[in-house]
Amino acid sequence: MNIYKFFISIIKKCKLYFFASCILSLLPSSLSAYSHVYQAKILSYIVNSLQNSFNHTLITYIIIFSLLQITINIINYARIQIDARVKIRYQMALHNTLFAHNHKHSSNFFDTEQSGVILAKTGNLIGSMCQLFGQIRAFFIPHLGTFAITFYLFYTISSLLCAALFILGIINTTATYFIYKKTKTYTKKRSQEASKIIGIIVDSIANARLVKSTASLFYEKKKLRRQANIFIRSRQTEAKIQGLSNLQNTLLITLFMVLNLSVIIAYYYYQNLSLEHIILATSLSIKLNQNFSTTAEHILEFITLKASIDDAIELLYRPFDIIDTLNAKKLKLKDNSISLKNVNFQYSKEKPLFDKLNLNIKPNEKVGIVGLSGSGKSTLIKLLLRSYNLNKGKILISNQDISKVTTFSLHQSISLISQEPCLFNRSIMDNLKFANPKATEKEVIKAAKLAHIHDTITKMPQGYNSIIGERGIKLSGGERQRIAIAQAILKNTPILILDEATSALDSDSEVAIEKALSNIMKNKTVIAIAHRLSTLKNMDRIIVLDKGKIIEDGTQKELLKNKDGTFNRLYSLQTEGYL
Repeated sequence: MNIYKFFISIIKKCKLYFFASCILSLLPSSLSAYSHVYQAKILSYIVNSLQNSFNHTLITYIIIFSLLQITINIINYARIQIDARVKIRYQMALHNTLFAHNHKHSSNFFDTEQSGVILAKTGNLIGSMCQLFGQIRAFFIPHLGTFAITFYLFYTISSLLCAALFILGIINTTATYFIYKKTKTYTKKRSQEASKIIGIIVDSIANARLVKSTASLFYEKKKLRRQANIFIRSRQTEAKIQGLSNLQNTLLITLFMVLNLSVIIAYYYYQNLSLEHIILATSLSIKLNQNFSTTAEHILEFITLKASIDDAIELLYRPFDIIDTLNAKKLKLKDNSISLKNVNFQYSKEKPLFDKLNLNIKPNEKVGIVGLSGSGKSTLIKLLLRSYNLNKGKILISNQDISKVTTFSLHQSISLISQEPCLFNRSIMDNLKFANPKATEKEVIKAAKLAHIHDTITKMPQGYNSIIGERGIKLSGGERQRIAIAQAILKNTPILILDEATSALDSDSEVAIEKALSNIMKNKTVIAIAHRLSTLKNMDRIIVLDKGKIIEDGTQKELLKNKDGTFNRLYSLQTEGYL
């Protein structure tokens, strides 16, 4: 993706209004340039007919000139009305496009990049594209009309004069572009450093409680100040280069103004131009030089905007890690079976994990996964959700390769309850219905009761309308987890994944939640990761992972019989109170 493709993709979403605005911007500038013809006629006629200044011909010229000015004002009024509509549609298209596009990135993208940097670059892209849109509509297109009419009028005076001034104009514009082109690198660098400042601020605010509890404000301020100094130096360098470029361009414009007038004067002496033509040529030449001067300013602004846009697109439009295949179909579950066949996966060459991993889970089977940290438990869940692509092998759900079905349908078929529930700074009702927007209030309350959170909610000042704060901070860890369990109950998918789903609960709540989970696990395929081995007592099978390999597989009773097994050792440590 580049700036031009991105701009066209946005324009397509409001093309009718955009083209109407462009035409209404083009007409006034063209008519304004053409009005110089009647200005020249009026002045020439007055000079040549001093004794009879106000005759029919002069009055006709004045009326035509006045009508041109009135028409220009009427068209400008219509353009303003259209512009008000096209701006809204263009901005909404930008917001909607970037919002949807950012969400298409994989989990790995958001794990790698700071949310503050993503936010800053999204804001920069929207702001810069709005400015670029305004430039094209309000400057480049009107100037295109002015240049076209101006050179046409020069052509009516003399084709050679037109050719000479056109060549000078091309040389002027080309030289201006190359003068300002070198500023792009410095502008892009400045934009990158500015985004880092926003990244640090957002990251620090998101972890404000940690900053306070560790008394780390001084170090955060120091880090921000250090980045601000880097930004200031990059901005100073950019300003220095831009100032030098402006000086060079001012001298260039002055030179070409003198050359333009010299060409016109030469034609006046050698081609015997009429007074009307010399007045017209002089006024057009002044207008042309004014346009070249403002063009230079806008070229600088365009290069600055392009650098900022390129920087944002470079991050936000990075190729997706996970994409649906060309003919991806919707996942259709005939049964809830899950199969891993010869799965190979590594985060990097230095960090291999799974090597020819095979695992078969029968429909509606409940499987617990146990292992020490780094054994591959969480990675296995991420691969099932297709947060990463496999290096080799296949993962099948209901005998369908998940790499060949749409990611959306895959996620529709799986409910995940993690040890760190993700909640919005919205009401409890909104958070619960997030899993199933079509759920009725009665269904939401029923799910909350099953998750043993209903009584807690009703005791809150605003009940289900209570706002729970950023990431649900106003709730306890156990309450957040029970909200997540209620969401899974509402989503009601054939496959349920529990990633330490009861880790934040006290013993009493854990017992209650396990009863609720036992109800919703019926007729579902369940994969449960747990460090509390007691939570796996109702699993059909328990799999023990170690460094990406399955080292034990069986029921809890079968695994406990192996006195030298890893599961037996972990179980003994927990029952004896060491873990």
